[in-house]
Amino acid sequence: MFLNKYVDDFYYNLIIENYDFDYLNSLDEVNFVNIYNIFKNFDFYFIDDIILNYLDIFEMEKDDVLNSLLRLKEKLGKNFVYKIGHNMSLLNEIY
Repeated sequence: MFLNKYVDDFYYNLIIENYDFDYLNSLDEVNFVNIYNIFKNFDFYFIDDIILNYLDIFEMEKDDVLNSLLRLKEKLGKNFVYKIGHNMSLLNEIY
């Protein structure tokens, strides 16, 4: 499984404990990396937490995720990453 390339051992073990192994193996690495890079480009400092708690976002179409994040940025203001970091439930708006 490729997730160990993107999270540290602590988060990797939590992911393994929280998600079904077949589900984890079904994830598309290319799509995952595309969405990972979107979060990285917006300077999300808690990507590991997003992976752990919102892994299904990484299954979505990258354009949908990008457009949703742009809407959140418009709604929350320029410090939207900080606001999301303190209230990760705001990520539900991506769906």
